[in-house]
Amino acid sequence: MSIATRVKDVGLGILGLLVMVGMLALSVGLLVGATSFSLWVLKWTPTAFEITLAVALLVFGPLALIPPTRAFSALGYMIASFAFGAIMWVWGMAFTYTVWGLFAVILGLVIFGVGVVPIAMLAALVHGDWGNLGGFVIMAVLTYGCRMLATWLAQKAEERAA
Repeated sequence: MSIATRVKDVGLGILGLLVMVGMLALSVGLLVGATSFSLWVLKWTPTAFEITLAVALLVFGPLALIPPTRAFSALGYMIASFAFGAIMWVWGMAFTYTVWGLFAVILGLVIFGVGVVPIAMLAALVHGDWGNLGGFVIMAVLTYGCRMLATWLAQKAEERAA
């Protein structure tokens, strides 16, 4: 093997290591940015929650009782479930980062991206923060309850259309 080939191989190895370090730095930067974003957005989540809950109860609730408008109500409840889920995820990421730090956020994101909420629930449980734990449970019930209600209403609307 010639010296030129060895130099080329070493250069490619160093380039590969630099690319891996760059990718790691980029992912850590995105993660820190996501946690900073969740802390920044956290101040607007109570307002978003209140508006979503009010629309779900006062608009989509009565529409669900009228058979011709059940499909619209189902769509509204599905959108509300995604809004509740996004609020819960942002809150979970901010809470996890505040209480247990970046390592717990990374651990939560490794669990299919939604693991920050169970990690936040565990952190609230360990620290005895019953208010936040209850809030997470209520948000989870609202998220999945709206989703199940939307599915049921869509099924009823399809039965009526058939």
